[in-house]
Amino acid sequence: MTPRTYALLALLAAVTWSAPALAQNRPPPEPLDATFNVFVRGTLIGFERVRVEQTATGWTISSIGELSPPLDVLNRRFELLYDSEWRPLELSIDATVKGQPYSLQTTFRGGSATSEVRQGSERTTQTAAVSAETVVLPNDFFAAYEALTRRLAGLAAGAELPVYVAPLGEVTVRLNSFSDDQIQTAVDVIDVRRYQLTFLDPGLPFETELWADADHRLLRVSVPAASLDVARQDVISAGARLLTERHPGDEEVRVAASGFSLAATITKPVGQAPPAAGRWPAVLLVPGSESVDRDEDVFGIPIFGQIAGALADAGFLVARYDKRGVGQSGGRTESATVEDYADDVRTIVRYLDRRPDVDRRRIVVAGHSEGGWVALLAASKENKIAGLALIATPGIVGAELVLEQQRHALDRTVDSLVERHAKIDLQRKIHQAVISGQGWDDIPADLRRQADTPWFRSFLTFDPADAMRKVRQPVIIVQGELDLQVPPYHADQLIELARARNRDVSADAVFLDGINHLLVPATTGEADEYARLAGETVSPELVSAIIDWLSRTLPAPSR
Repeated sequence: MTPRTYALLALLAAVTWSAPALAQNRPPPEPLDATFNVFVRGTLIGFERVRVEQTATGWTISSIGELSPPLDVLNRRFELLYDSEWRPLELSIDATVKGQPYSLQTTFRGGSATSEVRQGSERTTQTAAVSAETVVLPNDFFAAYEALTRRLAGLAAGAELPVYVAPLGEVTVRLNSFSDDQIQTAVDVIDVRRYQLTFLDPGLPFETELWADADHRLLRVSVPAASLDVARQDVISAGARLLTERHPGDEEVRVAASGFSLAATITKPVGQAPPAAGRWPAVLLVPGSESVDRDEDVFGIPIFGQIAGALADAGFLVARYDKRGVGQSGGRTESATVEDYADDVRTIVRYLDRRPDVDRRRIVVAGHSEGGWVALLAASKENKIAGLALIATPGIVGAELVLEQQRHALDRTVDSLVERHAKIDLQRKIHQAVISGQGWDDIPADLRRQADTPWFRSFLTFDPADAMRKVRQPVIIVQGELDLQVPPYHADQLIELARARNRDVSADAVFLDGINHLLVPATTGEADEYARLAGETVSPELVSAIIDWLSRTLPAPSR
């Protein structure tokens, strides 16, 4: 059978960097004990406590943990032994998986891996041919990634490693690129190397981002295709923030919201004469879906960090912020809706309106992807917003968007037509149950736990047409022609809605050739290309289009 790793869990360049060598002449380091939180679709489903220990003969990685559905794993004991050169020796697992006893004993010898497997009452023996240098990554036991971080250290972009998905078989992982960043926590600054990987599964290749610290120890594993995120507690604790893009005009602020505060960065022009009365026109950047921070860093591209710097250099004060419950912002994500996120935008707009260095008549909000919906809704309710920029923003109802994106993803799988139709039908049933509150009896409980949330309900029912009718501000729609997450026809629909308003306000549209959903030049536009684009720069054409529109729509007042 074809081994499939995390993207198929039944959920749906190199730069010079001298990493510390794994020196042979130093005393063995103290064992590392770390706790990782595991999230699926942004919801915490459990933990794994991990220990990495150097012994006289090699390395031992061990863990215990508990994960609720959809993974549903009780890890009583995981132990993986490598020799001093990180060649695998033995793997031992004692667990309960989806309510059934599960054990795995694998030995590596002479180019093969022999596994004794117990699942429920069934016992089998499996043998697979493997490389002597293979990295062992059994599904759902994330401590195993500690070995991958060490094997990646020192490799150049384009390098490939064999990976054994115990007990199924071996696949290849390709290192597409890597970058060096820092994470600022409440007590420390952690140096981070971020690896962009592709698992070359024969059935469906998928992308993974892996973070390691300067000692090659695991910090984070993210698999967007499975909405899976595994992160060490210190890098996701309150007060932790990834430092990716910096500008000399940056100012860190906190904005009081309802019962919590939003952490934000204000980026001001540097070395430029201030406008009349020292007040700059302002742009607030509104981030998209998932747990993105103020830089909107996706696959190693700090989208908003780059845009903020470019706009500031063009003479605008720019605000960007961590979404509630993300990075250094307070609040909680599990109960937040699209409307709540729009209220956060209005809160920051009012903060900008009170700043003595902001021209209160020229405050614009610019939203990317789902953030466009949030910005659209905020602009429909807030008269302090003078203009609205929608970048790669969906133009249809949320429920239709989910089905559209699911169909596109399924069309790229090896599933049969019958299987694809069944998954679409199940998705429709989930939508109906989420919206109506009825019909959950025929839907698996783990899917209900993921879908039955205030945010998903608000997303499914959001109709940009309703919000656009209430928007009184000038609007610009910016769209990449190679965007396959939100295809260009969405921009056509949005501009039609914007121009249909019975108001004497402008509505412009700009389409950019060769630009994907991450706003960078691309070849295919598919999501499986994203990991290979780390380090790319947001299209200068996009920034120029926004600057030109801002200058025309909100001209500087005469002195």
